[in-house]
Amino acid sequence: MRTMIARGAVAALAATALAGSLAGSASARTAHTKKSASADRTVHIKKTVYSQKAKPTTKSIRLDAGCNFINNGRKKAGQACFKKKGDRVWIRDTARDGMRIEVRGSVNSKGQPGYRCYGNYEGGWQVCNFDRKMAEGHVFLWYVNKWKGSKLKGTSDEKMMMTS
Repeated sequence: MRTMIARGAVAALAATALAGSLAGSASARTAHTKKSASADRTVHIKKTVYSQKAKPTTKSIRLDAGCNFINNGRKKAGQACFKKKGDRVWIRDTARDGMRIEVRGSVNSKGQPGYRCYGNYEGGWQVCNFDRKMAEGHVFLWYVNKWKGSKLKGTSDEKMMMTS
């Protein structure tokens, strides 16, 4: 249990860095970036982001502790749920406000790889399947964002769930 809590705490620190690193829309992106570890050397970090446009589904999901919400003032703007069976992200945009709802997250303490699931208003419940991409038995740290174009307009609280 202590190991899981420690992993989650370290993953929470990585979430801040993750927010800026997930802006692309490719299905899997790898980029090499440079990070100065000291004045003498440079460390190369490989960043991978698995990004999916959510697919519409006629199914609905039971809202429970694995769900997260984002508000637009007093109204709910969107909701998302993570179900560890099948490592699926369910997403639903609930406000006709011209903003896009996305789920972003990662599965390890270094924020890599990253995961991004985005949908649209007209789709109702939509789902992203990361079953073959997510490592088993890790903590998935995720949150819901709302975007207007390329500008971030809000972020929900973070959630931590185990993958299966």
